[in-house]
Amino acid sequence: MNLSSQQAFSSKAAKLLSWGHWFTFANILFALIVSSLYLVSDPMPMTFSGKVFLLLNWLGHISFLTFLCFVLTIFPLSLIFPYPRHIRGMAAVIATFTMSLLALDAYVYFQLGYHLSPQVFEQIVSLISDTISTNPSLSLFIAGGIIFVILFFELIASNFTWRHLTELRQKPFRRYISPVFIVAFVASHLLHIWADANVKLDITKQDNVLPLSYPTTAKSLLARYQLVDLDEYKEAQNVSFANEKVTYVAPNQPLTCNTNSASAEILVFDNQALLNQYLSDKALNATDNFYQPANKRESLFNLVYGLPSYYQKVIRAQGILPAWSNSVNASFINLPRLAEDENAILTVHYVKTQDELATIKNSVVDFAFSLANSEEDAWSKSTLYTAAHITPAGIITPQDVITTVLANTFNCQNVQNTTLGNNLYNGSDTGVNISGNTLLIYKKDKLTLLTSDGKHETVSAQQGFAIDSHLEVPFLVQSLKKLKQFEQ
Repeated sequence: MNLSSQQAFSSKAAKLLSWGHWFTFANILFALIVSSLYLVSDPMPMTFSGKVFLLLNWLGHISFLTFLCFVLTIFPLSLIFPYPRHIRGMAAVIATFTMSLLALDAYVYFQLGYHLSPQVFEQIVSLISDTISTNPSLSLFIAGGIIFVILFFELIASNFTWRHLTELRQKPFRRYISPVFIVAFVASHLLHIWADANVKLDITKQDNVLPLSYPTTAKSLLARYQLVDLDEYKEAQNVSFANEKVTYVAPNQPLTCNTNSASAEILVFDNQALLNQYLSDKALNATDNFYQPANKRESLFNLVYGLPSYYQKVIRAQGILPAWSNSVNASFINLPRLAEDENAILTVHYVKTQDELATIKNSVVDFAFSLANSEEDAWSKSTLYTAAHITPAGIITPQDVITTVLANTFNCQNVQNTTLGNNLYNGSDTGVNISGNTLLIYKKDKLTLLTSDGKHETVSAQQGFAIDSHLEVPFLVQSLKKLKQFEQ
């Protein structure tokens, strides 16, 4: 038996293992620098415990991911193929790839609010394509420069830790490195368990900040986007969307509309019986996939402003007219707090009595629907009647009606800068709205209802049956960003 050969192999493997730990430590420090982009992507926690958790989770989780990469890649290679020069080169390449992936994920999270995953491949490709198209040469130069800097660091770290391995082993701080990261990792998990048990949303809303961390819940996303009041969040049953903290900023770009020869009339009936009487001698097209807030004031607000009732309180308190009111001459008949104009070319008529029904019996209408008669549920499915045939890509809400009129009838530009509705003739198949404490988001026929305590239900918008589907975090993030686009 050749013992000297085995001893040389063992010595070489042990030295490589020791080098691997120091190389990993260098990468942990580098990964902490790269991952600091996650920390500035969202608003800082408001409480002391939230800030402590952010720091502990950042130190513990990033160090754990980096060490895990070492265990799964460099460590087995060192045992199977213990040749220092080759291992150090391969380790630098592997570390460059993983660190570049971390940098890309941090950039995507900073821009879009979610991490890399197969479900968001199209959005990521679109983001990268848009970034490159603005300045291709500069974008490619920056991307190549970042990869070069990472590779340069990895090669320097690999060679430096190998050549100075003996000196590093003698450093007094070496014995404190592992305990610091282990304590941070364990403490962050214990703090999260405590926060989850005591409904401390300032901590649990950070679940998805770092990659491969805690599974994101609807409740944590609502807290992250400040849709629930953290001060009043004592029990899940008492949660409400924080409308009293909502702000509204009017769009900078005003609408430009061609209203010379256009006119439109929208009829809103207080109940189905009045609508049925109006339709008795009319030949209008019926579209059944119409969802409106069960609350009548919310539904009317949706229709007139083209916005969810999320903004209703602040807009009514400040007496703000619809953003399109300066571009289109409109009359709001029987609607509270909105002026009437007898010379209007856009009329929104709220029909509440038989006498009012008689006055509009012969009117030429573009859209007609009745308000919900029950408020047992936050949302009510009914029928929208239209003069022209419409085949919408997704469901329809009242805010889509005014958006369609502005875009099609009055040929208004920049409609999407003033409303959150879709153009029913060529609009998107996705949307977001709020009624009471229930958020409605949809994509084609799939409709998700999310309450302010984090509970959610996904159903078929057309058929109404429940769909066994996990919460689509990227789509929910996009919807929440869209909902809040008019906030300051």
